[in-house]
Amino acid sequence: VPIRFKHARRAGCAMAASPAANTDMAATSAWREVPFAASYDPSAAKRFIGNRIKTSKYTVVTFVPKNLFEQLQKAANAYFMVISFLMFLGRQTGLFATSVQWITTFGPLLLMMSASGVLAAFDDYRRHRADQRTDKQKARAIRMGGKHSVYLDTVSWEDVRVGDIIVIKGEEDLPADIVPLACSGGDGVSYVSTANLDGETNLKIKCVPPATQALLCPEDHSADDGGGPPLLNIAVDGLAALQAVVDAEPPSKSIHTFVGSLRINRDGSGSSKHALNADNLLLRGTQLKNTAWCFGVVVYAGQDTRMARNSSKTPMKLANLERVVNRAMLIVLGTQALLALLSDIMYCLSQSTFWEYWYLFPEGTGKDSILLPDWFGYWFTFFILYSNLMPISLYAAMEVCNFAQAYFIKSDLRMYDEPQDCPAIVRSTNLCHELGQVSYIFSDKTGTLTQNVMDLKRVSIGNAMYGEVSEGRGFTGARELDRAMNDDARSADSINAFLEILAVAHTVMATTDQWGNTKFEAESPDEGALVEAARGMGWNFKNRAGQRLIVEVAGKNGAAATSKEYHILAVNAFNSTRKRMSVVVRAPSGETWVLVKGADNVMLQRAASFSKEIESHLMEFAQEGLRTLVLARRKLSAEEVEAWHADFESAQTSQTERDAMLADVAERIEVNLEIVGATAIEDKLQDEVASTIVRLRSAGIKLWVLTGDKLETARNIGFSTKVLSDKMEIAVLDAPWGVELDTLRKELVELRERTEAAIAKDVEAALMVTGSALEQIDHLALNRSFLEVAMQCKVVIACRVSPLQKAWMVKLVRTGISPQPVTLSIGDGANDVPMIQEAQVGVGICGREGRQAVNAADFAIAQFQFLQRLLLVHGRLNYRRMCKFILYSFWKNAVLTLLLFYYTFISGFSGTSMFDGMVWTSFNVILFFPIIATGMFDRDVPDHQALDNAKLYQNGRRGLDLNLVRMVEMLLSAFVHSLILFMVMMLAFSSMDTVHANDYSTFGTSVFTWLIFAMNYRVVFVTSTINSAFIAALGMSFLTYLLFLGVYCRVQWLSPWMYNVDIEMVQEPLFWIGLFAVPALAIMVDSFKAFLILEFMPDRRELALERVSLKEAQPGKPIGPMRAEDSKMSLPCSPCSRAGAVRNLVGSAFAFDHPGGSARRTNFSRHPTAGDTSLVDGRPAEQPSAAPGDAERGPSPPEASRRPNPSRFSQQALPYRHNQVTARGLVKAAIATGVALMVLGIVVLIESGGISQVTIQYAGEPRRYLDSARNEWHYKPCRVLPDAVNSCVFDVVLPADFVPPIVVTYEVAPFYQNYYSYQQSVLFDQLAGAEGIEQSTIESVCKTEPTRSVGGKAIYPCGLIATSVFNDTFEFLQVGLDDDSPELVWDNNFDQFKNPEDYLMRPNTSWLYERYPMVTDRDSGVKSRRFVDWMFPSFFGHVRNMYGVINQPLRKGQNLTVRVNSSFPVEALGAGKRIVVSTRNGLGGRHSLLAYVLLASGAACFVMAVSVVVIRKTCPRRAGQARFSWLNFSGSASFEESQVAPADSAQPSPQEEGVATIVRVGGGSPRDDRGDDEAAKAPTDHKAFWG
Repeated sequence: VPIRFKHARRAGCAMAASPAANTDMAATSAWREVPFAASYDPSAAKRFIGNRIKTSKYTVVTFVPKNLFEQLQKAANAYFMVISFLMFLGRQTGLFATSVQWITTFGPLLLMMSASGVLAAFDDYRRHRADQRTDKQKARAIRMGGKHSVYLDTVSWEDVRVGDIIVIKGEEDLPADIVPLACSGGDGVSYVSTANLDGETNLKIKCVPPATQALLCPEDHSADDGGGPPLLNIAVDGLAALQAVVDAEPPSKSIHTFVGSLRINRDGSGSSKHALNADNLLLRGTQLKNTAWCFGVVVYAGQDTRMARNSSKTPMKLANLERVVNRAMLIVLGTQALLALLSDIMYCLSQSTFWEYWYLFPEGTGKDSILLPDWFGYWFTFFILYSNLMPISLYAAMEVCNFAQAYFIKSDLRMYDEPQDCPAIVRSTNLCHELGQVSYIFSDKTGTLTQNVMDLKRVSIGNAMYGEVSEGRGFTGARELDRAMNDDARSADSINAFLEILAVAHTVMATTDQWGNTKFEAESPDEGALVEAARGMGWNFKNRAGQRLIVEVAGKNGAAATSKEYHILAVNAFNSTRKRMSVVVRAPSGETWVLVKGADNVMLQRAASFSKEIESHLMEFAQEGLRTLVLARRKLSAEEVEAWHADFESAQTSQTERDAMLADVAERIEVNLEIVGATAIEDKLQDEVASTIVRLRSAGIKLWVLTGDKLETARNIGFSTKVLSDKMEIAVLDAPWGVELDTLRKELVELRERTEAAIAKDVEAALMVTGSALEQIDHLALNRSFLEVAMQCKVVIACRVSPLQKAWMVKLVRTGISPQPVTLSIGDGANDVPMIQEAQVGVGICGREGRQAVNAADFAIAQFQFLQRLLLVHGRLNYRRMCKFILYSFWKNAVLTLLLFYYTFISGFSGTSMFDGMVWTSFNVILFFPIIATGMFDRDVPDHQALDNAKLYQNGRRGLDLNLVRMVEMLLSAFVHSLILFMVMMLAFSSMDTVHANDYSTFGTSVFTWLIFAMNYRVVFVTSTINSAFIAALGMSFLTYLLFLGVYCRVQWLSPWMYNVDIEMVQEPLFWIGLFAVPALAIMVDSFKAFLILEFMPDRRELALERVSLKEAQPGKPIGPMRAEDSKMSLPCSPCSRAGAVRNLVGSAFAFDHPGGSARRTNFSRHPTAGDTSLVDGRPAEQPSAAPGDAERGPSPPEASRRPNPSRFSQQALPYRHNQVTARGLVKAAIATGVALMVLGIVVLIESGGISQVTIQYAGEPRRYLDSARNEWHYKPCRVLPDAVNSCVFDVVLPADFVPPIVVTYEVAPFYQNYYSYQQSVLFDQLAGAEGIEQSTIESVCKTEPTRSVGGKAIYPCGLIATSVFNDTFEFLQVGLDDDSPELVWDNNFDQFKNPEDYLMRPNTSWLYERYPMVTDRDSGVKSRRFVDWMFPSFFGHVRNMYGVINQPLRKGQNLTVRVNSSFPVEALGAGKRIVVSTRNGLGGRHSLLAYVLLASGAACFVMAVSVVVIRKTCPRRAGQARFSWLNFSGSASFEESQVAPADSAQPSPQEEGVATIVRVGGGSPRDDRGDDEAAKAPTDHKAFWG
């Protein structure tokens, strides 16, 4: 071979030294020209960006707009922002009316968005700090000039510019992308670790352009001292005379390709041009290894570097539950719009009546004025009123739950692998609950099901097999080989040829550890195992230096070993398409050979001939589950080598399509091969793989194994892992390239018929398919037909598939099945990344194949066996917790919204809210804590039962806990609860004489308090386990509410109407009765409903739980010590996720039998490479990791253990009480509650019976109530006095004794003080005597002219309430009536009212006493107790206020004359007026109706108790069985019956016709997910899918 090939013959370096005359590139403006050394031009460097890295997202200026834009991408945030804007419009513009202050919605929204913004700002601040730490690192730059023409300068990384020459020492990181110019390695070879860049765990070989290495490091530099490695000082001195320019392609993301050229100007001899490729580019983020020093020219800096262009975040995956929530929100939005429409219709139908009410619409004002048409504007009014139907805190609370669930996964000691110091890792917290819904698992085999610890076990040489599969490590056939070599010369030649290929045809590097032991650094575990085995059989690979490779061959019969030197002329690299690699090598004998090894399916096609024995041996190896590899060779003539190498060089130096040209050149020489033999490598299964797969299959999860192994190997592994069984009908689909469409379609039809026949016989079906068949299926658009066959199979195993085919199969299932199932992909290597990213859930194995799978995954575990705990324990629990959380969040808001809807019927359909705005706003905040605790700690069964009873997992897989049925059930429950609360409020308290507690603020707050207690009770009801954390959260909820009321009701300026409302509320006995009665009745209704459902419509989970023995589930029992099967750990391998470990791990993607490769690398220590670095030893550079992700985390303590926290909290082992509805417990609770309600009812009835009361109806029709005992009604024409207008006298004979204090109250009904416009038309600043109120404020509040002025005088105080004061007067002629008693109004309310400082002195003002002289006098003004009482509007659609107090006793039969002066005109409106004279008791007055409600509720509880007893005694349901066969496992939302998605949503199949659209998943047999006994009793379930 001519000498001009010398520099090209480097293992792993595709580089030509000769000038490339034909490599001129097209001059384009996008290419960059980088002069350096003596040609350095500072102005040229300024054309390119600097080296500053920017991983941050925001600046001070852009933070607010960018973060706001990002947060508004969330649908809920955008929705509430729009609602807030509508509220603002309604309050400020008059377009429509709204009773809700915009701040009550915008405030919480702003709080949550601010919290998210603060977190985003903190994260970005960390990025800024990480960027600064990276940019401030020091680098060594070689500058031109000075006394010696060159000098060394220390600069920060951020100051490095394109064109600078940077010096790097071994173990240091590169600050930019550089083209190396010289290095200490022989022939310019250096090594880098790319772990920080691509996660691969092997060293990459990089090459200096031969021209610069020869110029700067002459070979005779150390002739005087006998030779040695290149010296740095000599190389640096040579830069002064080097005039050169690098022409480089535009910046790119590809880390595996680079196209460029190097132009060197030679003094007096012209210039030369040399091609550059990816081997000549050292990337930022990589680390120099096994090389003392290297320097090169910067060609890309900062954001132009490959690392920066690849630093993009992995797109977030949307969880299935999030899709359900989004769709639920659409339904909620529709429900909200419907409620608004119903309310709007009622408003339009009733408002003509309300427009006639003079107190709502004074004469001359007409209807309520809004700018929009009433029918349209009031729809907005009600839509805004019901906006709380959408839980504003849902997303924020979900994030908290997700964070906690992720923490518990990471902290699980039973998923911690001690040898690797590797806990579970969570990278996508929003997918924690997705783990509980997995229907399909796509698993890699090597390194996932197996240990990825390769051992050569058997070989085939010369039609003979050697070695056996044994438990021990190593090859057992070495002695057999020795005997064969000694006995037969021909066999010896074949064996030596075989071993020669093992020892020479590879890219392994030999290094020495700190103890002097030789270690092999292999690009794949297979290759390392083969070289290691060859060493054990006498062919010991020693080292390589450039193109020279040294092998030491053991002598025969104890003779001394001989050293053989091979010259590597070319390396044809492995890739997943070629599935082979080869080397062109010149042997010590001078002969030139091409040595090839690769997968059997491609090698046998390229063989000149092969024996049947080799096929038989390969089949036997595969049946034993071994990974096979075929070795071959061919002798080359000098002429063939000359011609071929010219083409090889041309391909290497090509600037376009270089990879394709190299593959084509390799294809031409790898032909007519002589088969030398085959190898069989064992990759042992990981611990507990078989049992894990059995459990997962018991959970109804379908397992698809996607592997690069050959068909028989995969089949054998399938049996050993129990993926396959002898009872299965195993179908095989294999189709070579070029098969006809009709042929393949016919085969698919036959397979479908075959699987259907097996299923009909109650036999499970399995499918094995090859990569070539999948390629043909995709090419011929038969995806749907294939999917129909696969869906009928319990197991699918795909063999000889590439990484892209793996991802294709995941996508086929994910998009081709309707409804869409949740898919999970699990793998450990870089070749598994596509399928991991394609699945909804990606799981990486922290193993021997680098970090790429882990970095791309959503979760990471150390062993496959941990997957069962990840899914069956954590996944199931998280799914159930999140479903409870979501349902409760919608439920509580539905109850609140329905109450508001009901309230519109008694507030004139005016859009009045039932509660004060701020009180209403606190609803979601107060109820935030308990349901969060449920979402974090709830647990229905212990862990070991969840594992032992894998069928419990099916609830999540089938979507039983959150579907359409559950949503409807939730809405019905909300309707029942809201109706109970509203009816108790209306029937029991509407007519009560609470006196001071019936105003809008006080009574509304009372109802809100009952609501809070009922909502918190509901959390307790839905929570399965009560522990200390849950109790603390429950207490926090109540404490938050108390603190809120304590602050809000004390700060007068926040809301004068709420001032001291809490004190007024708690002083009413009826408040406490309601506080007990409402939640108690709700508890019993919920419990009885749960009992009936459990008895008559139990779901799958309940039936399964009934079959489980709960002897181990003792209250408060913590998780015990780890069982033996839980504590088994994998064999030692590279640390995963340990701080700083990334910097020491490297990898690649090279494996003959594993398309796409299996990248792994063992740890290595720095190899002390000879080289002089004295020139730069005095300038140490700071070297924290350059990767943004690592720098962001900052320095970590070396080798810090990552063992999870063993505390009870972290292990979810807090003592707890199990909360479960049982028949016995329900009966006891019903009786106890019934007794309590009956006792309360009797007490209230007795108290009411002791009340003496007289009611005088003096206007309108009487409104009789049930409180008739000892009560006399008077409704007859009164005796008109001749000397008075609008006055009359009633003569009343008292029916009973009246003991003081005797309360006189008046009632006007109906009278809508709670009408929105009426309620809002009051200016409290006037009532408080404030000065300087702007006229614009007066006009905006007291909107209509009759409420602001009369006869040209300004009304004070103004507004509808103040201009419609009840001014009827009553006189009791025989007794005195104190109409200014302190009992008329709370002192707190009375003290707030004040006359202004210029009272009576303000000109042109109509004062209150002038308009209502019978209510107040000149001196009192607004300080009249009757006026103050009137100004606090009623909660109901009638007014009942105290008029005065009689402080002397009245006797039975006494004649009482009452004079009534009726000046308040409401008779024309159909309203009635009456006077009530009543004694007082401990409850405040007569409450007969409340007593009847309590007694009826107690009776209902007794009926429930009796019903439970009757059902359990007369027709009990057998444990574990449904009462009706058609209801067995009812309510399931399964994938048992699934549809192939339409063609437009699945993979396109334009050529396919007549394909069935309905198929059965998992064989469609009831046996798929149930036992034989269950299958006999229950038919196939049907899907009731939600989301």
